[in-house]
Amino acid sequence: MSKPEFIARQGRKPTGWLGHIVARVMARETRPENERALHMLDLADGDSLIDIGCGHGETLFEAGAMVRLSDSAGVDFSEVMLKRARARNRDAVWDTRLTFHCADTAALPFPDNRFDKALSVHTIYFWPDPTEHLAEIFRVLKPGGSFVLCFRSTEDRRALETYPSTVYRFRSVSEIETTLAGVGFQTIETCSGRFGSRLVHWTCSGKP
Repeated sequence: MSKPEFIARQGRKPTGWLGHIVARVMARETRPENERALHMLDLADGDSLIDIGCGHGETLFEAGAMVRLSDSAGVDFSEVMLKRARARNRDAVWDTRLTFHCADTAALPFPDNRFDKALSVHTIYFWPDPTEHLAEIFRVLKPGGSFVLCFRSTEDRRALETYPSTVYRFRSVSEIETTLAGVGFQTIETCSGRFGSRLVHWTCSGKP
């Protein structure tokens, strides 16, 4: 059964009182995907990390518990999510190890070659042209930097049946890998796993 469109739109950009509920649900439901993405990044003390579509901020909190991040950032365009993210990461924000930005991820507010590592989890469905967003991630990564993209694909029939195509667009793994290569990423590898009924993919790539 397909989700109502107004609920699906909250998944894209949580707003209002309903957005706060969606934020709590998303933090719980997507935790396994986020944890696996973090482990794939092989974080080290002193790394600068950017979370593209950081949402609730739980992933950056977990990253900060694993290592001592430096000069890191979360980007989202939902003020509801950013309010929650800042509160969850108040200590890292207070001592300036972490900042949060309300921005379009197709135009990131950072200079070239800024971050060591990047990740983005369950965001690509909402990008009309993924090339723009992936090119921005490539731009802000340092040479030798790593990027992990987590997503559900056209291989997941449950996703296609559940989420309205007016809000979510699912792509094939090969399409996403081709797009990453097209903006300059190399050493592109995808692994897959199931969490209940969800088929999830993690594509790792690097900036030469």
